[in-house]
Amino acid sequence: MLPASLKSSAAPVYLLSSDEPLLVRDWLDAARKALKESGFEEIISHQVEAGFDWNGLLEDSQSLSLFSEKKCHVIRFSSNKPGQVGAKFIGQICELLPEDTVFILVMPKLDMATKNSAWLKKINKAGESIELKPVYPNELAGWTSQRALSKGISLDHQAAMYLADLTEGNLLATDQELEKLALAFEPNAALNLEQINQSISRSSRYTHFLLVDACLAGKPARAVKILQGLRQEGIQPIQILYALQSAIEVLLQLKQAQQNNQLNASTWQSLRIWKSKQRLYSSALSRLSYSRIERFLQSCATLDRINKGQQQPLYVDADWLTLQQLVNSFSGLADVHSLSYS
Repeated sequence: MLPASLKSSAAPVYLLSSDEPLLVRDWLDAARKALKESGFEEIISHQVEAGFDWNGLLEDSQSLSLFSEKKCHVIRFSSNKPGQVGAKFIGQICELLPEDTVFILVMPKLDMATKNSAWLKKINKAGESIELKPVYPNELAGWTSQRALSKGISLDHQAAMYLADLTEGNLLATDQELEKLALAFEPNAALNLEQINQSISRSSRYTHFLLVDACLAGKPARAVKILQGLRQEGIQPIQILYALQSAIEVLLQLKQAQQNNQLNASTWQSLRIWKSKQRLYSSALSRLSYSRIERFLQSCATLDRINKGQQQPLYVDADWLTLQQLVNSFSGLADVHSLSYS
């Protein structure tokens, strides 16, 4: 839920924290809509990566636009630790409070140390921090039912439980399946378990879930085949991106825990990775370095910018080629001649 201030008089800075990509996406979509209704015509997204130009962003925030007096900067962090330079920037915008400019900082769920940090205290003094709580296992069926209603269909309790179990608590995956059901059935359809099961059985053998699994398992031939199948079926790159990015963000947190000797049962549980998926993530952790996983997220950010028209593509089908490169690297493709389908 959006803070009341975003709908009336926006605060200079907001911190949005969550490990749920779908909830973050929904919140940001609602925030963009509210800000545009309040006269913010320029809403610019940034992904913090190596070499990020903090000084340029600060200078830009202090200069008036030729096209709009109000602008918003959405700044995405891959970690809940902004680093010394990032923390300094946060402190500066909280002190300077550029006129007619709103900053929305987006981070993964904050840990206790971060909640006690000086930069977060400055944010809370100048603006607001919002934490989007996860949907816990006992809430998944109810959440799925409500999400279905928002798409114009209704599910009985068994159907909702089945769909939540099928997608293993991945809200983004659940949402994508509901989108397919909404297209497959008449508006206001009331669906039961049998109808959903039949619909999913009739649907494509190529899914976002299988693509993510193939990448995690280090099976490049299978991953490439699934990606090609999804493209032939008319699936858009941005739809595939959300599923891959979600898995990569989780993988980065697991890698960080592994490097800190904190990868244990509670870590898997806190990230809500079901036992059936732990083997796949473990496989990826064993072959991918922290820096390489970070580069995957940078590729996700590039694809996101291309999709939103914030980065001019340099060639035809740049979105698909970028996605193909990401899948190749994520799945461990070293040499096209070494592909072995399995």
